[in-house]
Amino acid sequence: MAVQTCAGLLPPLLIRHGIDVGIRRHVLSALWWAALAGTATVVIRWVVQWGSAMVAGYTGEQVLFRLRSVVFAHAQRLGLDAFEDDGDAQIVTAVTADVEAIVAFLRTGLVVAVISVVTLVGILVALLAIRARLVLLIFTTMPVLALATWQFRRASNWTYRRARHRLGTVTATLREYAAGLRIAQAFRAEYRGLQSYFAHSDDYRRLGVRGQRLLALYYPFVALLCSLATTLVLLDGAREVRAGVISVGALVTYLLYIELLYTPIGELAQMFDDYQRAAVAAGRIRSLLSTRTPSSPAARPVGTLRGEVVFDAVHYSYRTREVPALAGINLRIPAGQTVVFVGSTGSGKSTLIKLVARFYDPTHGTVRVDGCDLREFDVDGYRNRLGIVTQEQYVFAGTVRDAIAYGRPDATDAQVERAAREVAAHPMITALDNGYLHQVTAGGRNLSAGQLQLLALARARLVDPDILLLDEATVALDPATEAVVQRATLTLAARRTTLIVAHGLAIAEHADRIVVLEHGTVVEDGAHTELLAAGGHYSRLWAAHTRLCSPEITQLQCIDA
Repeated sequence: MAVQTCAGLLPPLLIRHGIDVGIRRHVLSALWWAALAGTATVVIRWVVQWGSAMVAGYTGEQVLFRLRSVVFAHAQRLGLDAFEDDGDAQIVTAVTADVEAIVAFLRTGLVVAVISVVTLVGILVALLAIRARLVLLIFTTMPVLALATWQFRRASNWTYRRARHRLGTVTATLREYAAGLRIAQAFRAEYRGLQSYFAHSDDYRRLGVRGQRLLALYYPFVALLCSLATTLVLLDGAREVRAGVISVGALVTYLLYIELLYTPIGELAQMFDDYQRAAVAAGRIRSLLSTRTPSSPAARPVGTLRGEVVFDAVHYSYRTREVPALAGINLRIPAGQTVVFVGSTGSGKSTLIKLVARFYDPTHGTVRVDGCDLREFDVDGYRNRLGIVTQEQYVFAGTVRDAIAYGRPDATDAQVERAAREVAAHPMITALDNGYLHQVTAGGRNLSAGQLQLLALARARLVDPDILLLDEATVALDPATEAVVQRATLTLAARRTTLIVAHGLAIAEHADRIVVLEHGTVVEDGAHTELLAAGGHYSRLWAAHTRLCSPEITQLQCIDA
């Protein structure tokens, strides 16, 4: 950088030497030496700039890779509450656009900033050395320039911060309608989606235009101040040349340095555009990285679990909902017990499962496993002892075998097949093209909902968990397959603590215990026969279940029940 700066400051001095010595004194060799030195300076500067660009480019790519890896790794460990609302889109923006903005500034903007500052200082020193009095004329424009720069910085900072947030909203809207495209087409609502996307995109466009308008005002204003300073120095300098105070070459050098003086100022202003983007992006990434993850530095290692689960005055509220999902849950589930949670939609059944899985932490209260607060466990070690089947299944691109072995990549083919057989998934898998080597697309889009559910059950079985969590695990299955899976589930549950969220009650009568939830509270708790005898909520649910699934009701109605 020092070589590049010196090479940039040398040409005006060479021109002064050529004018004062070569032309005024008629020394032709001085002109030749000035020309040769100028050519050498240009070549040296080009070589240094090329080397700087190579180093900056390599360093930028390294920083881009590492920063993106750090942000992505941290996002992977966040609790699910960080992904509520449009949090997932904001995280995607942080990993992609925000990281790119920071690296773009580090790759070019930071180098330009350092060189510009050093050049600015060097020019001021040269101007003071040539004629200090004329510098005062230049300084008359500086207060106006400083005020304009401050106003530009304040306005552009606000603009780019809003634009970055709006970009995340645009991304969220795009992801939402891409995921729900079939529903939008089914209800002929494509135009509504288009309107929503255009509205957010137009907000982002207006903010971008506002940022460009600020740049269009600021840069010409800097050029105007440069022209004003040049005019003032030229008028006063011409008078001093006539008086013999300075030479013609010195005045020309002075004017060239003034032009160079405002060039780094303009570059700094132009770089400030990248800086604002990078500063806003860095703030968003800093906020993301400061978001607490479920793991704690002093986390306890987790070995084999007995499986006792205790909910102690547990409350939980989703950030996007006003009504609490859970309100004062007190339950003790002994090790090895199979518990079925039933209740109306939105009663808090799935939230309980998510708390045990440590996807969320309670807003108030404590969830304990084997007497230990879950927040004290090493989250990776703890989840390694869980088997989880959620409401909405997801599989990553790969083979069917890969999907089943996702939680245990070192499993043998025989172990994978045994897990599939135990949950009745083997016949379905062998019916696919290439069987266990059948290629599955991301999200399992080339499989039916029932097929995905069976793969998820096999995936949970393969890890041989100490605690099994099933969140409406048979919701997408036909009655015959559901009966087979329920038998496999009960066999699997006999050797471990099992918590089941049931959409129907077929499996409830076989459980050790049934917990009925309503509005986030426990309204009934007991065995199947006890709750039927009590004649409460569960009794009414069971009566509706048996009535809908009686022989005179069609199979479709039974499935809907």
